[in-house]
Amino acid sequence: MKALFICGDNEEWKLITNIFHAHFTNIDLLCVNTSQEALDTFMFEGNFGLILLECSMKDTDPTLLAKEIYETIGERPLIFIGTAAMIKDRIKEEFFDSHDMVLIYNKPYKPLELINSINEAISLAKQLEYEESVVELDPSEFLPLKLRNFYLYDQVPFDVYIELTKTKFLKAISSHKKYPQSLIQDFQKRNIKYLYLEKNEHLKFLENSVKKISQSLYQTDKSDRKRRLQTLVAAVLVTHQYIKDVGVSDQLKEFVDLIISNFGKIIEEHSSLEEILLNFPMEHGDLAEQAVLKGIICEFLVRSMGWRSDLTRSKTGLASILHDMFLEREEWSTITYKDHPHLDDLTELQKKNFLDHPKKAAESSQYFSQYTDVDFIIEEHHEQPDNTGFPRGINSGKITKVSAIFIIANNFVIQIVINGITASTIQNIIQGFNSLYTVGSFKEPYSHLVKELKRK
Repeated sequence: MKALFICGDNEEWKLITNIFHAHFTNIDLLCVNTSQEALDTFMFEGNFGLILLECSMKDTDPTLLAKEIYETIGERPLIFIGTAAMIKDRIKEEFFDSHDMVLIYNKPYKPLELINSINEAISLAKQLEYEESVVELDPSEFLPLKLRNFYLYDQVPFDVYIELTKTKFLKAISSHKKYPQSLIQDFQKRNIKYLYLEKNEHLKFLENSVKKISQSLYQTDKSDRKRRLQTLVAAVLVTHQYIKDVGVSDQLKEFVDLIISNFGKIIEEHSSLEEILLNFPMEHGDLAEQAVLKGIICEFLVRSMGWRSDLTRSKTGLASILHDMFLEREEWSTITYKDHPHLDDLTELQKKNFLDHPKKAAESSQYFSQYTDVDFIIEEHHEQPDNTGFPRGINSGKITKVSAIFIIANNFVIQIVINGITASTIQNIIQGFNSLYTVGSFKEPYSHLVKELKRK
């Protein structure tokens, strides 16, 4: 484990360093003078299990610095050090009360009391597994899983790792040991997007997730609408991971059928599309959340247009799940036309991969043989009626009606991701679409969307 002492007095450095050398020989202590040095150290020196923060530093608000530390590296044991008067004056009571791992040490220094405080902090750190040593592992034997997969559980039957370098990993979660959701939130705050499992355990994790989510979707009560939506988001997330890492199995085909059927249940459980939109749990705006909302909007439009075929509705549902799954970065989902300025920021390889992602997703859809012609819906999902889209740049005269439905849903959700979900933004999006989607195959589905959402 590593510890950091933040203090502007070098004499106190010597005192704390001597304490650690004498009593905590298995802990590496680093000392810094300023808050900026501390934040720089977190960026370049890796993980710290324990922070000691002296409260009398000039030009530094210790409470604000502690908040910034937690925002940077996540919550972990932190000891505020200062006189009783200094602690009372400079440490906000609400911050101390809201963080269980924040401790107070009152000066003057008394070695035995200080050692006891540090031991208490170390015990807290061990509970969160910050004491786990870095291990050398063969990266070819491990596969990544998106962090959000682990919100489904409170324990897993495998050891789970964080990648530090190409060959060095840190154990994040121990097998069969319960972990709090706050631990996953901590990883998220530290900008950790993936955790790693051994290959054979990776497949078992995905298969267990499919079973767990399927059971939840079958059992979810109609009154628990938010839970159904959140479970569908988790289902899409697992589907993407499964296809990328395993492929399309019979089990996955059944799972995808279940997801698509639940888009219809969402429509039936709500009084209006606006009610769904305003209550949708859009927490991250990521590809899984977007996919679910697009699937629901497509389901609504197909029903509104009187298309009774389950196969037709299923096509737009499958397209919603698969269309953006091969995007290299989540934020690229908002690029909708071929001259978008964000494309200028990409390397040539990134630009090629981005422009190819509809084709790659379309190829994956062909493994779902129970759904025909989904590939061309996916390939056209970035086309626009004024031919500014891609990859072919076709206009409204060559875009089919089922593709038009999906394109409208796709771009509507993208605008929600950009602008947020409120009653006013919904109206602004509808109004903004008026000049674009009142032509050709777009006219009928757009008119149904306007009829449902336009306020008199």
